[in-house]
Amino acid sequence: MRRNASLDPQASPASARSKILVIKPSALGDVVQALPVAGSLRRNWPEAEIDWVINDSYADLLRGHPAIRRLVLYPRSRWTSLAALPEMRRWAQSLAFEGYDLVIDLQGLLRSGLMAWASGCPRRLGLQSAREGSRWFYTESIQDHQEHAAERYLQAIRHLGLEPHPLAFDLPVPPLPADPRLQPKAYVVLHPYSRWTTKLWPYRRYQELVDQWPSVTLAVVGNGPWFPLRSPQVVDLRGLLGLRELSSVLAHARAAISTDSGPAHLAAAFDVPTVVLFGATDPRKTRPQGRRVHALQAEVVPPCLPCLRRACRWDHPMACMELIQPDAIKKLILYLESRM
Repeated sequence: MRRNASLDPQASPASARSKILVIKPSALGDVVQALPVAGSLRRNWPEAEIDWVINDSYADLLRGHPAIRRLVLYPRSRWTSLAALPEMRRWAQSLAFEGYDLVIDLQGLLRSGLMAWASGCPRRLGLQSAREGSRWFYTESIQDHQEHAAERYLQAIRHLGLEPHPLAFDLPVPPLPADPRLQPKAYVVLHPYSRWTTKLWPYRRYQELVDQWPSVTLAVVGNGPWFPLRSPQVVDLRGLLGLRELSSVLAHARAAISTDSGPAHLAAAFDVPTVVLFGATDPRKTRPQGRRVHALQAEVVPPCLPCLRRACRWDHPMACMELIQPDAIKKLILYLESRM
């Protein structure tokens, strides 16, 4: 196991030949927002070897990433009982065998803190906002009082005395699926779903948007309750795309319209003009990062926002999302497209 590499921020990039482990297994949007940490490490220390702990269900997102040497797959869905303990032990031993010089835990939960500790690394960084007792497993605490999640992750770079690169997502772009209905930069993606009902734009509003945009091909993606969208211009891909295919459809899109969810962050990371519909959540904390992103809220915002609730308790249920108008979305897409 190698522990002699330099991590001195003042050292020349050619001397920073360290092995670094970044722990950020989930969720999709959070992983995307954390990617500039890897991009920043690579730009500051080009010869460092960077590994990333990722949920195996999200592995396709990071395969081929130019800043990441190796993906350490975390099979969370399989490790749900004590019967998995022998496999967990072998997995932890494999971390220690790598001999990391630096571990950065960006997840900040008990399981990720245990991963950092199991690596045996003498320098383990974690966020000060970490929960569930995970801070006990760090040797250094990162001050992360910024509101936005992406900025909190980049504090790890500043903690190391390095220059952050906030838009260094560097995601590989998969080829567009062979579908004659989808031509590069000739369709707009609609992602209408979220696990929170308070993030959902009323489904009937999507039909209104489709009706107002008859000349535009609209590719509908995601997994959730089916609802009809009637137009020959609609390409319905709901429930049909894996993560790699979803990345491809988003990366080659003309624009994207989404709820506050993982696909919105993914589209923004590919520098696609992206309009994100916000209701219960706070765009100051979770707005996707990118050059051409707009967090859209209703013109008249109810005083309960941001409520951060999964169920609405307002006198006029879901008014925050109901009041977002389709024509406002169209205007924003045209504006964002002009910002080349």
